[in-house]
Amino acid sequence: MTLSPVSAYLRSGSQLLAPTSITLAVTKLTLCSLAIYACTSLFHAFFMSSLRHIPGPWYTKFTGIVRKYHAWRHKEHHYFIHLFERYGPIVRVGPTKVGVGEITMFRKMMSSHEMPKSQMYTDFSAVGENIFTTRSPEFNKARRRQIGPAFASAYVRKMEPLIMSEGVDQVCRLFDTQICAAKHMGQDRAVTNLYYAFTMMATDVISSLAYGRRFGAVDTLVTKAEASLQLSQQSTPRQSQETKVASEAPLQQSQQSTARPSQDLGVSENHASFESQETSHTVLEYMIGTMMLMGLMAEAPFINALPQRLLPQGIQRLFALRDNFMRFTCTTVGQYRSWMALQRTSGKSEARNNILSAYISAQDPETGATLSDREIASESTVLLAAGTDTTANIMVNSVRLLLSHPEKYARVRDELRAAFPNGAETITYVTAIEKLPYLSAVIYETLRLRASTSGVWPRDAPRHSGVSIGGHFIPPGTVICGSIGGVHLNPETWPTPKLFVPERFLGAEGELRKRNVVAFSAGVRVCPGRHLAMMELVMTLSTVLLKYDLDLISSPAVPATDYFAKVDEVCHITTTFRHPERDCNFYISRNTC
Repeated sequence: MTLSPVSAYLRSGSQLLAPTSITLAVTKLTLCSLAIYACTSLFHAFFMSSLRHIPGPWYTKFTGIVRKYHAWRHKEHHYFIHLFERYGPIVRVGPTKVGVGEITMFRKMMSSHEMPKSQMYTDFSAVGENIFTTRSPEFNKARRRQIGPAFASAYVRKMEPLIMSEGVDQVCRLFDTQICAAKHMGQDRAVTNLYYAFTMMATDVISSLAYGRRFGAVDTLVTKAEASLQLSQQSTPRQSQETKVASEAPLQQSQQSTARPSQDLGVSENHASFESQETSHTVLEYMIGTMMLMGLMAEAPFINALPQRLLPQGIQRLFALRDNFMRFTCTTVGQYRSWMALQRTSGKSEARNNILSAYISAQDPETGATLSDREIASESTVLLAAGTDTTANIMVNSVRLLLSHPEKYARVRDELRAAFPNGAETITYVTAIEKLPYLSAVIYETLRLRASTSGVWPRDAPRHSGVSIGGHFIPPGTVICGSIGGVHLNPETWPTPKLFVPERFLGAEGELRKRNVVAFSAGVRVCPGRHLAMMELVMTLSTVLLKYDLDLISSPAVPATDYFAKVDEVCHITTTFRHPERDCNFYISRNTC
């Protein structure tokens, strides 16, 4: 049957309106729109973007996924350094991200509150807003007015006796116990893991100062060493030279410890006796869980927005440990506050030269505002996070670098033993600075070459005006990533930047060069604890290098000029060893000179 023209027209129309035809048409339209959008975006990225003139890999014009890949591998700091070596001190790392690795540019981006911290800092504020995580210039200014006196150089020097008794003396007690155990097994030297020893020591120092009580972290390692000593006294000296006295992870070592945290809440013999249900192991477990949560939130900030019941059990446990640690800290602060009030009402004028007492007494001179227990808990926790692993890394790297350069190690030992010939003196910070210029140079060179802060520290470009850096205009909406590692390895500032040359910090010119070491950042957000960190570094390294002889377990596998190739490190918030249980073991014996 032949269709009429009208019927044929209606049938063709119904075919055009069939679901398959509509879907195909929508798909074609969507693909066409996406293609137009992609072409437009690429055209803008390559030819119209305000960042198009900044050098960098071609793919960074439209994606930052390569940088993110390296960040997830915890190698972002190496990625930035590689780009600086190839493209220069300012480099594009994403559509709206720029990296800076030169001292003048770095100082400019850190010099004022016009370039505030980026969103990254808010992402890992697992313990609340504090001086490190805040992005608010007003909050930062007010908090620095409150806690600044606690970190002033003059006040930090009053803490020197606590640093020595609760830190340096404790780690020496650990080393002596390990050496004694080794001798009972017929060995002339022990094997110690310096990373764990120094990390636990730094934990005890910060807890003594910021919590009013030593957590007993070093005690967990001493307990292990004492167990080895008791075992060696019951056995014959048949064990090999490679016996490792302290190479297990600290948490594993502490599981047998039941000692309570030190009740050292005062400075005189009249200590307040506060009861605590937590053992040293429990407190350390709280602390480690809190630190792990902070790092995890920095990498996956979305977990903080999800209901905890939807998270894996492992992450839920980290949140629980964080909550327990904050409860413990708030309780500790409240008890210490009550004890200080009791001291005042009883007319006692006992000196309390620690950070916690300074926090409790802190008052904003402009507004009169004081700190609550929760605010002090947040500040103390971030101080613990920032002042333990970082300090330990510098100490271990100082020793490793010295031992990789025997002539420099000999020079440090000669300097120490000439200044302190009987080897039994207590080395104060002021004395060390006056008598040990080469050791000071070693510390600065390690801070330059192996800074724990060698990652990137992002700032937002000024919201309304943008900024000019390195001859390039950086528009609003751009994140500027200051690379401390890049600054410290810039060949324009540092000749032979990858060589370990402490001599560059000697003399009058060396003093000027120290200003270009920005391991503690710079400008308005410079680390307030820098004086405390330097005192701890100088006192610990001078004492340990004077009293003990150290040696590498094995000869370097690669030339000393290629230190970066032989150290497997990771960069979370800070840079540390990937395998400290493997890479931080050293021979140690008592100095017999």
